[in-house]
Amino acid sequence: MDLCGSLAENVQAAVSSAKRHRNHPVHAETVKFWADLLQHARSLRTVGHEEALAIDPLLAALDLAIAERCTL
Repeated sequence: MDLCGSLAENVQAAVSSAKRHRNHPVHAETVKFWADLLQHARSLRTVGHEEALAIDPLLAALDLAIAERCTL
């Protein structure tokens, strides 16, 4: 996955965007990017990637935002 900036910056931006757009429609591609980003971060975490381990709270917040979006 190609990211502009750090993993933490991208996850934080995704969480902020998800919160900002709560109860508003977003493109399906946006939700897919959020899910792909979450999967990418989790795959890095399983191999002990230091930054991925440090952003667990952000990953949990993004996971919740995606789950909320999928249940609407």
